[in-house]
Amino acid sequence: ATSTEVEDPYIWLEDVESEKSLDFARNANAACLTRLGDPTDGETYNKVLTILESNDRIPFASFYGEEDGEMILFNFWKDGKNPKGIWRKTTLSSYQTPNPVWTTVVDIDELGKQDNISWVFKGSGALSRSLDCSAERSTPNMTSRALIKLSRGGADAIVVREFNLESNEFVSQNSFDIDIEAKTRMAWKSRNVCLVGTDIGENALTDSGYPRTVREWVRGTPLAEAPVVFEGEQTDVSVHSYISDQRMRNGSLYEIRSRSPTFYTDIQYI
Repeated sequence: ATSTEVEDPYIWLEDVESEKSLDFARNANAACLTRLGDPTDGETYNKVLTILESNDRIPFASFYGEEDGEMILFNFWKDGKNPKGIWRKTTLSSYQTPNPVWTTVVDIDELGKQDNISWVFKGSGALSRSLDCSAERSTPNMTSRALIKLSRGGADAIVVREFNLESNEFVSQNSFDIDIEAKTRMAWKSRNVCLVGTDIGENALTDSGYPRTVREWVRGTPLAEAPVVFEGEQTDVSVHSYISDQRMRNGSLYEIRSRSPTFYTDIQYI
């Protein structure tokens, strides 16, 4: 049997910021509003918006270590003043009060203005304190680095930037930054080594557009030259790798390598 490739008549929509794609979206939006009405005119819209922007929401927070004997919590927050959101921190004692005092670490709205890009925050990956043995750390009980994931306009594809949590700034030299816009998977192996799956090299992506290979990237070296340490099949959905530190539970330090043959199945190697 022979296979026939069918050309996608909408492949031009992949260029999401082209004028043709934007016109398509504008016309589709206009057609929906004409047929269904403007939701902002309804009472339900205003009620939902009030709830989403309410300062009474409970801020979900993650523990990032200790500074001056205080536990430090991080939270990502969006409201009417910060529609794209801010990544912020506070102490546990302040968090437990009715009105916690937060310190902004990264302002996504301001970052977007600086870069002239409509950035959307896609999460962060903190360097585990147990994997950070650097003598340069000024706060040994505090998480020192994080990988900030950003997408252009909320797309699935992201870029990654390394952030220094001790100096509150993006790392400028020998950083673990990935400017390639892709469905990147990235995890810390140590302060100076990351496990990366992204759109670089031959056959780097699966048929689903996710990473097919994992590279072990050493700080200060070109990502393109990082050795491939794990790979899946072209037909897999995706592959990725990460470190699981179970030493606090009397276990060991494990590197988990994972293949996803389908969206619902996973094969893991330890």
